Amino acid sequence: MATSTAPPNGTRTGKSYLVALADGRRVHLAGRLVADLAHDPATEGMAHFLADLLDAHHPDGELTGADGHPLAYSLADSADQVRERGRAFAHAARLSGGLMGRSPDFVATVLTAWAGAADHFGPYAENVRAYWRLARASNLVLTHAISDPPADRHLGPGPDGEVQSLRAVRTTEEGVVVRGAKMLATLSPFADDLVIYPFRPLGETETDQALCFAVPVATPGLTLYSRPSYACVPAGDGPLAGRFDELDAVCHFDDVLVPWERVFIHGDVAAANNLRPGTGMTSYAWHQSAVRAWVKAETVFELAARCAKASGRDRQPVVRQQLGELAGIVETLRGLVVSAETGARPDDFGHHVCDPVPLAASGMLNARLYPRAVELLQAIASSGLVMHPVTADEDPEAPSHAFMQTYFAGSGVDGIAHGRLLRAAADLTMNRFGTRQALYERLFLGPPEAFQGKFYDLFTAGRRVDSPVLDGLDS
Repeated sequence: MATSTAPPNGTRTGKSYLVALADGRRVHLAGRLVADLAHDPATEGMAHFLADLLDAHHPDGELTGADGHPLAYSLADSADQVRERGRAFAHAARLSGGLMGRSPDFVATVLTAWAGAADHFGPYAENVRAYWRLARASNLVLTHAISDPPADRHLGPGPDGEVQSLRAVRTTEEGVVVRGAKMLATLSPFADDLVIYPFRPLGETETDQALCFAVPVATPGLTLYSRPSYACVPAGDGPLAGRFDELDAVCHFDDVLVPWERVFIHGDVAAANNLRPGTGMTSYAWHQSAVRAWVKAETVFELAARCAKASGRDRQPVVRQQLGELAGIVETLRGLVVSAETGARPDDFGHHVCDPVPLAASGMLNARLYPRAVELLQAIASSGLVMHPVTADEDPEAPSHAFMQTYFAGSGVDGIAHGRLLRAAADLTMNRFGTRQALYERLFLGPPEAFQGKFYDLFTAGRRVDSPVLDGLDS
């Protein structure tokens, strides 16, 4: 089995990460096997951004705690430490404008929650603690795959009678052998390790699917089938897609051996079904995602404001109203993060975490607020999304250069700079990259209507408000 190649924190660099991507991982993209993710045109932008992100974890930096480890892996002993972790989430999110839905700090928070409640994993508790220490020390690029393939959801077993979703097929002295598929593994082509855990409630007889483990992406027998890259456009014409297309993949496990030390749950349906309440992991993960949602809305607002100013539309009453609504979205999501952090308190395992109610509200509302933010950006940038200077026009020798410089010049920007703003706006509103971003936010917590019902239960649990106006009306 392959092993994680990342050296301890403090020695790992972006350069070493890029070199380690050539570890024999099998990533199929648009019908071909990608030989070198660090230098392939479809993947190099994302790979190099992740390298920059790793380099940003320098000692005494905003992403690193006093112990020298990434703050995403910190177990908080106070509300101040919760807020410190939140500031690290915000700093990391701003490096990508919040456009990385599965930045490595997300799964880092999940693993941290597990380590803080490791007794939930019974005989595998020390495996969880040891893996958390390894991931923290090595600053691993982690992602997860938890959803079952579509065929299992609707059609049942395949024609050969086999279940298609991931399950254990046998055990050996070395570990558990697993077979089947998991999806939708965002960022998996670029990850060091893939973390697997159940997504849906399991039945009592589905012990073979009660699995939780971590394996390197380069593990023999593991193949990733990625969707096509959205970064494959002329350099600069997709300025956001070119750097932040994480890729999403289906992970096929063809009798993959998971060593016992990487196994966290095996055959225990109760431990699998109670993973979330039994570890308190949602408060950790939702903190990161709520901060990212706020920063992402902030990015859309700033882009819209710059486009409006460059075109002169910022003086139009209707555009000012649209910008005001966008600002309100930013402030709503920011305020929910502040509320959650202000309400931080010890959990059942003795570590401080955010109040989960504002975090859940953020996720529920963002499913509608982000698509609305993009709609407002589309209205503000208007026809400039369709017609704008492209990178080829930036060449002074191009026959279109002088024309684009003159006729797209705006307030405080020349035509070429205006074109760059409009290309970024088109990336978020017109192109496949932007469409995927909107869909991702809409479904981040599952079907929005189902989550609204769950939020009602969370909001009302133990809630009692004295209301002089209403009390007595129903007695």
